[in-house]
Amino acid sequence: MIDFRYHIVSIVAIFFALGAGVVLGAGPLKGTGSDLVQAQAAKDRDSLADARAELIQAKALDKYRDDYVAKVTAGLADGKLANKRIVLVTMPNADSDMTNSIQDKIEQAGGQVTTRVSLDSKLFDPGQRQLVEPLVNDLVTSDLQFPAESNTYERAGMILARGVAAKEDAKTVDTEAIKIINGLSSAKLVSLKPTPKDRGTLIVLVAAKPPTPLPDNSSYNDSVDFAEGLDAASAGVVVAGVPESAQNGGLLKALRGDSQATKGLSSVDVANLPSGQMTVVFALVEQAGGKAGQYGGVDAKNGVAPTADQVKGSN
Repeated sequence: MIDFRYHIVSIVAIFFALGAGVVLGAGPLKGTGSDLVQAQAAKDRDSLADARAELIQAKALDKYRDDYVAKVTAGLADGKLANKRIVLVTMPNADSDMTNSIQDKIEQAGGQVTTRVSLDSKLFDPGQRQLVEPLVNDLVTSDLQFPAESNTYERAGMILARGVAAKEDAKTVDTEAIKIINGLSSAKLVSLKPTPKDRGTLIVLVAAKPPTPLPDNSSYNDSVDFAEGLDAASAGVVVAGVPESAQNGGLLKALRGDSQATKGLSSVDVANLPSGQMTVVFALVEQAGGKAGQYGGVDAKNGVAPTADQVKGSN
């Protein structure tokens, strides 16, 4: 129990502090506190103005960079994807604006986006594996051979690719493809818009920004396997993401850490920028030529983009 004298001392101390404040306020230090507050407020206003000026300058430089890249690179990709059909596949929560911009660059390069496939988060939910495995086995086609060492998610990627893509040009959406599309859509694992008439040859897989808190890189193992499956049943895959996706907790980080995956898959970690979207186009051209590379600004093994010689005459 707290001693009564403790309360007395506390009360006396409070009144003493109040009294001292009154005396100081009426004495020679009057106004000193107000002056200090005003001085600090002025300093804070100056700091805020400086920060605002730096932000405006940064935005201006970003706009200059993007406009400069757009003007300087205008026409460089023209015709590079002529007569190529491309499928856009988006991971759960992928940025739709970035996906739209990638599609615009593909079409400016002469490519045709046959469909956009949105993957549902349920597809990669460990608790749904018992749904994915039997469905994959049910949807397999006679012309699709699974590698003996392949796993469920690599096979799922191959199944989806068989439905919307092919290794060769001029493949239509046949009855087997319709069965696959309907099966995956009915299970609410994917959604397509529009329903394609022709199957593509190349695929862009758009990665999402890592969630918060950051997951362990191993949580993307199934996604990387899925991307390898897409690649195995098509003419090539480019995985496109933002810089964060190439850092710890991101899909591109996990992909680039898999030496087997990088032999076939290409990646671009700055697809949120006009220059990065152009790089996606060049990476697709390179994929069509049977080569792969890892491009961007974050631990990108092959630099910022394929060289002119790597994509010269590939169309």
